[in-house]
Amino acid sequence: MAVADKDPIEKLQKRGEDLQKCLPFASRAFVIEFAGTPKSGKSTSVEAIRHFFSRSGFRVHVLTERAALCPIPMKGHLFFNTWCATSMLAELLANVETETDIIIVDRGILDALVWLGLQIKRGELTEEEARTFKDFMLLERWRSLIDFAAVMTVSAECALVRETGDRLSRKPGSIMNPSVLQSIRDSVDEVVRENEKRFGRVVKLDTTGKKFKESGVELANSVLDALEEFLNPEILVVPRGRIEELVRAGVCQLGPKAVESALSCISQHAKFMRRADAEVNDEYVQIIPFGLITYEADVFLFRRKDKDPKSRLFGSNTLWQGCHTTKKDRVEIAQLMQDALMDRIARSLFLSRKFSAQPLGFCWDQSSVDSSRHFGFAYKMNIDSEVAANDLRKKEFRKQRGYGLSGQFHPWNSLREARDLGLEPWSKAIVDSGLPE
Repeated sequence: MAVADKDPIEKLQKRGEDLQKCLPFASRAFVIEFAGTPKSGKSTSVEAIRHFFSRSGFRVHVLTERAALCPIPMKGHLFFNTWCATSMLAELLANVETETDIIIVDRGILDALVWLGLQIKRGELTEEEARTFKDFMLLERWRSLIDFAAVMTVSAECALVRETGDRLSRKPGSIMNPSVLQSIRDSVDEVVRENEKRFGRVVKLDTTGKKFKESGVELANSVLDALEEFLNPEILVVPRGRIEELVRAGVCQLGPKAVESALSCISQHAKFMRRADAEVNDEYVQIIPFGLITYEADVFLFRRKDKDPKSRLFGSNTLWQGCHTTKKDRVEIAQLMQDALMDRIARSLFLSRKFSAQPLGFCWDQSSVDSSRHFGFAYKMNIDSEVAANDLRKKEFRKQRGYGLSGQFHPWNSLREARDLGLEPWSKAIVDSGLPE
């Protein structure tokens, strides 16, 4: 039997190295949050997970644990919890769209809710304060950034043994005493029970009576499971032969007939495949819903940074933003594609509002093997707000792996008349075809 089949550490290393190859697929950093009870092994686990992924070739950023840095002396006070939670959130938001691969949060959103629960039970907050704080911490915009939450617990008895094992006093402290430890454990259980479905994946790990290596291997495997779904999800593909039957000539076909035939083809012949497999399988074509952002008679032209490899490979300007379509149960294909695009537009343009999406047609560039692996289904995303349109003109957008985008609205006719725009193939084909009303 091979060593990798015997040694769990060898297995972990192999899994980590394999997933590292999928990093180019990531649109942002993968976020791991640690929460739980005192002496459950959180700090040790944070360092172990950081070390493991760093050695596997990932760029890891650990958010500083805030409680030790908080200038507010009253640890049970709302101000203390608020300072820790909001300063953590500020650092998370500052790093999640950078070139960092993995962010580790030691005491984040779930931890803030645990302490909120304790303060509520002690009667230290009004109902309005508790509700406002909870709603803020559970706002979907940042709650959805937590891809994996490790909730680590330990019995009060075991926690006290770990606390006093190497010390010369067994006197209880303000937190390290059976009553408070049990209250924290109860609050952790309650927060997980009420909120675990709101987060990407929550794994509960009771370390009572366990040695670190045993619980560490269990935790690392759970993180790798979630990371695989994040980096290498199942995406929508269609057999190449079916796409070839659909596309008779030209890169781009627009209009109701093109929309109907494309949706029919995709719905009838779609399947899902791991992205890493799809990228090397020429028998299938990946389906990419993409949107053109319009305002009145103008269309938004995105400009890639010169250092972005896509600028050199495909073109410095593009009319669209798009994404792969990942698998979700019990959702029709057409709706799945539109939902994926809506989410992508909201994230990449920092817009929480969803605007109307009108199907336009499709694009397929067969000029190279790489480009022919992607079939684009186009939507017109109309912004009906002058304020939102003006905001887009002033923004610089962050894109995959830290490469920036900027842009401006342009009259559609001016693009058709312009020369040497440096458009990538789908954008050029759409300009040549003419944007339908």
